[in-house]
Amino acid sequence: KMTLHEIIAHLSAAGVDSPRFDALQLIVNFEKISRAAALTGGDYKNPDLERAVQRRCDREPLAYILGQWDFMGHTFRLSPECLIPRSDTELLCSLLIQSLPAGGRFADLCTGSGCIAVSALLARADAAGAAVELYPDTLAIAEENAGFHGVQNRLALICADIFTWEPEGDFDWIVSNPPYVTIEEMESISPEVSLEPARALTDGGDGLTFYRCIFDRYPKYLRDGGTIAVEIGWKQADAVCEIARAAGMEPVVLKDLEGRDRVVCAR
Repeated sequence: KMTLHEIIAHLSAAGVDSPRFDALQLIVNFEKISRAAALTGGDYKNPDLERAVQRRCDREPLAYILGQWDFMGHTFRLSPECLIPRSDTELLCSLLIQSLPAGGRFADLCTGSGCIAVSALLARADAAGAAVELYPDTLAIAEENAGFHGVQNRLALICADIFTWEPEGDFDWIVSNPPYVTIEEMESISPEVSLEPARALTDGGDGLTFYRCIFDRYPKYLRDGGTIAVEIGWKQADAVCEIARAAGMEPVVLKDLEGRDRVVCAR
């Protein structure tokens, strides 16, 4: 038997960052009760909940244990094959939603769970997009999310390598949240992040490989006045702006809510 307080204590002892939040999420999810009911406490004897608490104590990411995560106010199915959506990425998605012209078409490169592309289509019933992902098992999750949210008719899901993909037609916007963690930074990531797919986090080098590819290959697929926007690591703005300028584009840097450089947007 376990109470809410005991679960919080277990998670806290295991070094989990937000033990109270995580304990409540696990109880709500596995006991199928409301947050209010979880807060009033009780003894939980559910073996699934016990296993879930143990997995979280082993520092497995909460999102993978729940099998879903929220992004832009929508719930996305997840598996350990895809990166967990971050609130930081909502900046890039909001920018796409607000700036895409009426009836516009966009491409989302390295789509992962499909959270950017699907959220954009949910907010913009007039838009259509293409979501590109190299790994079939990851693309299958994006496909599931597109179907669950009912946007599959407006989203082309494409299994391809962005280093060689040749799109049919052109786009008003091309967005990407590519792997940008440097090989050095990978050495100091948290136990949770180390359980996310490394291929979605790092290029195994200086963190800039994907930006070089995107700005080198994709401007020719933009319509007149089109835009490329990419999420970046907080120390990468200068380097990515330089890559964009070398491609003949005019970059602007946008900051996230914490005031850190987060998106480079280039017309």
